[in-house]
Amino acid sequence: MEEEREELNTNAMTAEQAAKLISKLSRRRVAVEQVQADIDAGAPTDESGRLNVLTYAAWLLKEMNRGD
Repeated sequence: MEEEREELNTNAMTAEQAAKLISKLSRRRVAVEQVQADIDAGAPTDESGRLNVLTYAAWLLKEMNRGD
């Protein structure tokens, strides 16, 4: 029996979906808590709290270059 696959909308991803996708693409584990912490720190989300993966990536780059 085929495994059912979840349809991903890269324009509206939950923190869990984003963590799984980024983990797979980067080949290193990204915890859901890490993505949620970014959301709590101001990562842009839509009105339902979901991430646009491209906007999130741009936000991460901006934060990396901010320099504390």
